[in-house]
Amino acid sequence: MPDTPLSQRIWSVRQKISSSALYRQARRIAADLTRPFRRIELGLIYRQELTGPIKMLDADVDIDIAQASAEEIERASSLNPSGSRSEIFRWRVQNGCVCFIARAGSKLVAYNWIRLRPGVDDGDMLALADGEVFHLDLYVDENWRGSRVRAAITSLMLVFDKQHGYTTAYTKINVFNRKAMKSARLRGWKPALR
Repeated sequence: MPDTPLSQRIWSVRQKISSSALYRQARRIAADLTRPFRRIELGLIYRQELTGPIKMLDADVDIDIAQASAEEIERASSLNPSGSRSEIFRWRVQNGCVCFIARAGSKLVAYNWIRLRPGVDDGDMLALADGEVFHLDLYVDENWRGSRVRAAITSLMLVFDKQHGYTTAYTKINVFNRKAMKSARLRGWKPALR
């Protein structure tokens, strides 16, 4: 869609609404009320080839992205308001996963995981061949969404994958998360058809 004054105003209004405290509180309440009924997840697997150049994307805000230390992983496990994931995060570190975090000063604002070898993770069996990795469990704090934090952390992770000899990365995106699906397609992820 071309950037016209009208489309810019509409985008600005949508951003103000989605970043308001009232909207976030209403969304959190709706999520809490519907959680018992959301037992089935419908997601698509996307693939990114790592044999060509990786397009580096920056966030629209000042953040630092790095591989997480053990202390940062503990802090990241409580970032998601749906509950602490300390046990899962510790298990991942012991079972072939790497965590990347985004920081704004001393505040953690996002995390994302890379599974480097096949295995079960959070109920999903990830059957990876040699040279394949899986990006999973991305979370960006509500106050930092819409600032391209997801794109920045993912592009740095793809560089990490490529530097360590991996040739293909996969990720799963919920079909109801339209923004994530659109963003993934724009960054070169393609639906995996195997």
